[in-house]
Amino acid sequence: MRLKTFAAPSLTEAMSDVRREMGPEAVIISTGDGPDGGVQVRAATESGTVRDMPEPVRERSERLSEEAEVERGQREDAQLDRVIHALGYHRAPGIAAQALIRSAQDLDDGHAVARLAHAMETRYAFQPIPAVPENPVLFAGTPGVGKTSALAKTAARCIIGGGAPTLVSCDGERAGADERLAALASKMGAGFRTVDDPREMADLMHDMQGPVLIDSPAVNPFELDDLDMTLAFADSAEAEIVYVFDAGLSTEDAEDAASLFASIGAGRAIPVKIDCARRMGAMLGVAETGLAFAQMSSTPFIGGGLAPATPLRLARALIEDRLNPFDEDL
Repeated sequence: MRLKTFAAPSLTEAMSDVRREMGPEAVIISTGDGPDGGVQVRAATESGTVRDMPEPVRERSERLSEEAEVERGQREDAQLDRVIHALGYHRAPGIAAQALIRSAQDLDDGHAVARLAHAMETRYAFQPIPAVPENPVLFAGTPGVGKTSALAKTAARCIIGGGAPTLVSCDGERAGADERLAALASKMGAGFRTVDDPREMADLMHDMQGPVLIDSPAVNPFELDDLDMTLAFADSAEAEIVYVFDAGLSTEDAEDAASLFASIGAGRAIPVKIDCARRMGAMLGVAETGLAFAQMSSTPFIGGGLAPATPLRLARALIEDRLNPFDEDL
């Protein structure tokens, strides 16, 4: 048996390297996120070839190979069944589920998590927010969803990465919103400013240096005036809109809301409250709108739980939901 670990920017590229170097009979032992980004795939293959063996050994090897092929087929069916069961359990959108299952079938000898990760990598976009954002980022979402916590976690990552962020609150109408963000900024040693309207935001941005993270007013995405106000704040700050949503929403509601946020320019999304959700089809519904996964949040605590979104993390959250999808050894 010969074992080797392959590293590549994506799961698809890693699998191509495995097949090219070790041949089509290689078996995938494990998959995980690479230490410097990308993915790692550990594969195994028999070191010798059948034609080099003596006749009795060759016959036995061929018989065992046939038995192994049957067993491997059964294993593959079982792993694909896990993917199908997970998509059904989480109420994945019908069209998406069919496409993901077809893609999952393309990955031979793969564990269920690897199969689903491969499928999502081919269908969805994953674009984590840099640790130190170069452009202003505006966090948008519905009341109580957790966008302020997502902003604070992003600020903590930025500080750890060497940045000096300024937190801007334009959510003054909600009781205690400014005070809470100010307290978080003070604890982290970050800057803090408040604005009441888009005109003040534009004036403030003339004096800003370093990363700017904006807490926008909570909105009802089905009220167009609310969306217009979010867009006005984003435009005045020349900020990217990031949609923060509850992973436990119904798939249909999540998809409808994400479509509306996408219509005002949101390009990325952060699912939160993953630890409280049981059926997380909302994440796939949001991705079906074209929004890219940025980070994933699994805890309300500011000091942790915000991890860059990757196909493997998302697949583990859906298939192995009893495990922590943010473990460092993924």
